[in-house]
Amino acid sequence: MIDSHTHLSDEKFDSDRTEVIKKSISLGVNIFLEVLCSEKEWDRKKYFDSYPDNFYFSFGIHPHYTDENTLLNLEELKRQFSDPKCVAVGEIGLDLWYYPDKIKDQLSLLENQIYIANELNKPTIFHIRNSKSGNDAYYEFFNFIKGKIKKRGIIHSFSSGTEDAKKAADMGFLIGVNATITYPKNHELRQALKTVGIDKILCETDSPYLPPQRIRGKRNDPLSVKDIIQSLSLLTDERTEKIEEKISKNFFDFINQ
Repeated sequence: MIDSHTHLSDEKFDSDRTEVIKKSISLGVNIFLEVLCSEKEWDRKKYFDSYPDNFYFSFGIHPHYTDENTLLNLEELKRQFSDPKCVAVGEIGLDLWYYPDKIKDQLSLLENQIYIANELNKPTIFHIRNSKSGNDAYYEFFNFIKGKIKKRGIIHSFSSGTEDAKKAADMGFLIGVNATITYPKNHELRQALKTVGIDKILCETDSPYLPPQRIRGKRNDPLSVKDIIQSLSLLTDERTEKIEEKISKNFFDFINQ
């Protein structure tokens, strides 16, 4: 099984990172895309040197860090991709929940990183979070992104409804599904995913964030991929083995495009 978006370099894993990774691998979650999304995080790639067969990496500057939008940092970001295991630029995008007043700064940072992704011929991973008053981040993103990226991207931690899911799929994006699919009241997300289908979906935990319902309020880890797959199986009436097979194909098609 594949965790297509995780933050195992986060400080919340400092006390038991090795144990978490080994347990995940032993129980069948054995491929990870580790996302390093700040200049302060990029050197943490070394945490995973002992697992060359298990980890891929994405490097970027998250929209929370618009102050990192400097020529020096952007040049350093490009240098990270000398390693073939660095497969995507991200997570990048728009966050209007926390910073609704910084949309211009966020769009500038986003555009600079899309330029890098296109220059390096890499796909992209997008963080999109609406403000507290509406669907504005998805609206802004879809209007902004048209014709701008060379390779297929992922909308990480998809959190909108059926209309935006269909729009994303029609534009060629994959939809990152995390364990919020297990939350009892999250009917809108489940309906959106049912509409677009498994061929457009990746499973991601966003560990240590967004745990499944069974451990809600606690630290998340890559084993919650199993909760996501089980939920997708119930949603689509597909066997879990078939879901795993399709998700794996989607992931490797993404990183090898």
